[in-house]
Amino acid sequence: MKTFRAIAALVLVGVLIWLASPVGAVPIFARKYGFNCSMCHSNYPRLNDFGQRYRQNGYQLPGREGDEKTVLESPPPIAARTSLGFNVQQAAGKEQDLNQFQLNGLDLLSAGLVYRNIGYMVVYLPPIPAFRGVTDQAGALEMASVVFSNVASPWLNVRVGRFEPALVAFSAKRQLTASPYEAYELAFPSGSPLSETQEGIEVTGHGGGFEFAFGWLNGSATNRVDDIPSDVYLRIAKVFGQGEGQTAGQRIGLFGHFGQARPDPTLSDKVRQPLFRGGLDASLNLGDFNLSLQFLLGQDDRDLWGSRDNILSYGGFAELSFLPATDWVVLARYDGLKLPGELDVGSINRMTAAVRYYIWDNLALHLEYSYRHQNSDLPIDQEALTYHFATVRLDAAF
Repeated sequence: MKTFRAIAALVLVGVLIWLASPVGAVPIFARKYGFNCSMCHSNYPRLNDFGQRYRQNGYQLPGREGDEKTVLESPPPIAARTSLGFNVQQAAGKEQDLNQFQLNGLDLLSAGLVYRNIGYMVVYLPPIPAFRGVTDQAGALEMASVVFSNVASPWLNVRVGRFEPALVAFSAKRQLTASPYEAYELAFPSGSPLSETQEGIEVTGHGGGFEFAFGWLNGSATNRVDDIPSDVYLRIAKVFGQGEGQTAGQRIGLFGHFGQARPDPTLSDKVRQPLFRGGLDASLNLGDFNLSLQFLLGQDDRDLWGSRDNILSYGGFAELSFLPATDWVVLARYDGLKLPGELDVGSINRMTAAVRYYIWDNLALHLEYSYRHQNSDLPIDQEALTYHFATVRLDAAF
């Protein structure tokens, strides 16, 4: 009966949202150029091929850098993103059940050009107090970076500050699902997963269907402020055919990330220990279909986990999306993650399905169901071993 009531509530909320009057929304770059969001997004917040080129070019129209306006010459470069809906979660093994309306997050953004070939991006998460036991949103500066584009040529671009490292092939900040990419969430206890933004410097280059990114980062949050940054990464990718591998062309890439971290920053006698992440990725397009593939391999020093042996992990995801138009998205994803060795019983399997309907340019009705099973209570995840998650929400940017 409880499950039936939850499903009925989801359907009712979906109908009410469907009948609601559409609300127009005009994000930063669409307002600047007088276009709608489909200029850069195949389906907000997912970038299309032009949007990828625009981002690579430091928030400038490719080939028209001399005609660009700075933030002082264009509309106010401020936007907001939010998500509000009805969430249902039924967990086994722990008291994690949930059946209520929730504000799922709020971001404030500012981005643009301060001078030709000099752009910036700032994303701030304002604090949202907890309500009825629901986890609150702590105030944080998620991103704050300056990018110097086309330094001598498109093969040299420099980003400095706090940003999402380019080693992540599929952005965790622009993904279409509420459920996370499990492979990008992997980290030793108290460590920093790949899905988090990082502080450092990144050098990128692109041309002729080839692109690369090299970065030097502060690394794990467990490092102390007097630790010299020691995390470095390199990612290379090649696109075959027309496009950037977003909605056209076929993109294949690989990356390697080497770092050092402290098991616990409060233990002064513990030195930093090595960790590694590497992987292969592909974004394959055929007509209205996109297949996104990610394989990840990792190894952490045993001290980071408090185990007898070094911890080897492997896994990834496969996501199939159907994008017949800018109005609709249907997708399904499988996530799998395995930790052999001493933690041999530790594995995570998640299956996710979602449908998005765009009521307006950047106002989307999102329906999603996700089933997650973990056959061991590992330190990387304190959620219930098995749970069902469903949501009906509105995602908006304005």
